[in-house]
Parts: sequence; C-alpha cells; structure tokens
Amino acid sequence: MTKNLFYKSSILASKLIGYTSKYLNLGAGTNFPGKIARLIAPDVLSYLVNQSRREIIVVTGTNGKTTTAGFVANILTKDNRKVAHNRKGANMLTGLTTSITQESKLNGQLDVDHCVLEIDEAFFFKAVDEFNPELLLVTNLFRDQLDRYGELDTTAKKIQSAIDKTIKKKPLKVALNADDPMVSALAQDDSIKKVYYGFSEVNFVNQDQTVKSPQEVAACSCGGKYNYSKIFYGHLGHYSCTCGKTRPELDVSTVAYIDVNSSTLTITVKNKESFSVNIKMPGLYNAYNALAAITLCLELNISPVTIIDGLENYSTIFGRAELTHLKGKPSLIQLIKNPIGATEVLRTVKDDKNSKLLIIINDNYADGRDVSWLWDANFELLNNHDKQIVTSGIRASDMALRLKYTGINHNQLKVIENIKQAIDYSLSNLKAGEKLYILPTYTALLELQHILRKY
Repeated sequence: MTKNLFYKSSILASKLIGYTSKYLNLGAGTNFPGKIARLIAPDVLSYLVNQSRREIIVVTGTNGKTTTAGFVANILTKDNRKVAHNRKGANMLTGLTTSITQESKLNGQLDVDHCVLEIDEAFFFKAVDEFNPELLLVTNLFRDQLDRYGELDTTAKKIQSAIDKTIKKKPLKVALNADDPMVSALAQDDSIKKVYYGFSEVNFVNQDQTVKSPQEVAACSCGGKYNYSKIFYGHLGHYSCTCGKTRPELDVSTVAYIDVNSSTLTITVKNKESFSVNIKMPGLYNAYNALAAITLCLELNISPVTIIDGLENYSTIFGRAELTHLKGKPSLIQLIKNPIGATEVLRTVKDDKNSKLLIIINDNYADGRDVSWLWDANFELLNNHDKQIVTSGIRASDMALRLKYTGINHNQLKVIENIKQAIDYSLSNLKAGEKLYILPTYTALLELQHILRKY
C-alpha cells in the first residue's frame, strides 16, 4: 500500500512539473520531471515499463535512434496497438522516466501493449538493471562524443554487457544492421534469435554519387582490416576479412533510391516476399532508419500494408529532418552531432541548389565538449555553395573557421552567436524559392525548440 502511494506521488509530481514547464514555456521539460519522479520512487520506471502487455522494445545505436523508434511507434499504432514511447528523444534514465510517467495514469497503471524506448547507447547497460527488452534493435555504431563515450569498442562492449544481462533474465530477439561490422558482431550467444537487415544496392537520384563519408576503421575481431566491395557511408557496406568473417546473410534487404527530399525502398524478406515503400524524408540515413523499423515490425508479425501505412504517413519529430515553415518561410531542421551524420546531412544540402544554411554549434555536456569532430565532417561539400552561411551558438566562431578552411569565401560567412538573432537574420534574408536548412547540435536544438514556440 505504501509503495503504491510512492508510485502515485511520483507520477503526479512528474505530470505537474511537465505541465508547469510547458504552460510557463520554461523549456522542453524532458528530464527534470523524471528526475523528481525518481527521487520519490527510484524504481518507478521499472514498475511502469514492466506493465507492458506485450514486448518491451529498445532501439539503441549512435545515429537514427529517435527517427527509427518514431517509425516503429507509428507503425504499431497503425496496427491498433497501444504504445508508450519517449517521442521527444530524451533517452537517458531521467528522460525515459519523464516520458513513461507522463503517459501513465494517476492510479499507477500504464495501459499499453508495448513500450518503445530509444535508449542512449552508452547508458543501455544501466537501463537493463530496471527493465529488460524482449526485442532489441541496434542501428549503427559511429565515433560520437569521445570525451563522453570513448572509442567505438567501448560502446560496443557496453551494449554487449546489456545484452548479456538481459539473456540471463528472459529470451531476447535482436535486429542488427548487417552493414555495420561492429553491430553484426554483437549478440552471438546461441540463445539469441538474430535478424539481420541491410542494403543490397543504393542509387542516388538527382544527387552526386561520388560523395564520400569520413572513413572510420572497424577492425575484425581477429585484428585484421575489413575489405569492402561496397561502401554506403562510413564503415557501413559489404565487407569481409581474410580470416573468413563476412557480412551476415540478410533476412531483410533493400534496393534504395535516394532522392533529395525522399527515398523509395524495395524490400525483400528472406529472398521471397517483396514490397516497396516511399519515405518522405531526405537522406540515406533515413532510408536506413526506415529499413531498421521495417525489420523490427516484421518480427512483430505486422503486415507490409500496415508497415507501409505507418512509414508513409509518419510525422517527423522536431529536429529530425523536419520540414516546417518559420514566419511563413520553408525551413528544414536536422540535428548534427558527429562526423558521419553531419556529412550525410551535408550531402542533402549540397544537392539542394536553393538552400541557405544556419549552423548552430554548442559544446555543452550533452553535445560533447570536444568539437574537433567538425574537422572530420566533410564540410568541403559546401565548397560550391554560393549563398551566405550563418554560424551561431557557443562555438559559432569555431564553425566559421572550419568553413573558411574549406575554401568558402569569408564574405559568405556571418557569425551571430545569439541563436534567436541568428534565426531572425537568416529568415529575413531568405528570398522567394529558397529554403533555410538549420543544422543544430543537441542542446542547440533544445534552445531552438524553446525559441520557436514563440514564433
């Protein structure tokens, strides 16, 4: 009885703080409500998530977690399943607690079929101390915030640790990106059912196919270097090692056609069933996100018709290739946070001849203090960009310097550290037919969201 009272008080506090934050426009309110909820009832997240009637689903990895989890949640909803989901992308324990407590009832009940939880790849091993998924999806592993996460093998070991903890408690299915050798090497225990997805072929429509992403070295477990017959971006592709290790056989594969503003995927399931879907989002990275979501939902016995409906009628999450209108002017907001992800976004910008750019770089803790990744991202893609580029945020000058070293004329660059002033300036200088691309780091994205509520 007393324990239940703590849960109810925890949920009430989270809801009240979240509502107050939103009503007074104090910020996104994605973490603080959960922090207070956990102070009142430290195990409230475990208590609620484990009420799921069906599979608990976790999505983790470096890039694409938020969009992939969003795709999955939308498809499940189209299949008439009740879903709890940390839609705003707050993916550490306090953020997860905020999302789940605010979706629960005041009586302490969470009336859902599934919890779909995006979880930070470096904190997943902590989350499994509170709940364990029945279904895990790993998107990819790239170098990201070295000052926080360390090298790639450190992150991979943490995910493997979470997997090892989980299988001691319950059966686990995993959906793994076969094109990423670090991801495909995970979960090799025979008790785990593994489903592999990947690209058979990628075709860029109305885009430069010669663009190369920064190369990241993914060494084989034998210590040797992988040989690639195809590279899609970063270390994702078709690979093999002289020791005999090769890319796993695919359970779900696709031939992708990537256009400037959308992608078409022709999906093949176990070399038999085939269907096509159009994703109204730019970039190869979003095609990967869609393929990951398709793979996971097929494991949940959802029909291709419902999957197509969920993907083609998906509303993007703020800051994840979200096309919107600010003061009546077309704008696309896309988070950037590491060399690989930023380069793939820049590929899209490069091929949009009517684009203007606002790049907002912060170096707060959640962004990573080390901004040397700006020098690894392929900003040289903007060499022929003939319109003004505005840089903003705490490290606006560092971003401008990076762009100057690409060969961009310094007269094209304008530094406005204040984010609101930078947005106002960029929009006021946007001409008819032009689109403003806003590329923020994580905390800059949160500031941006707060500012845009007043527009």
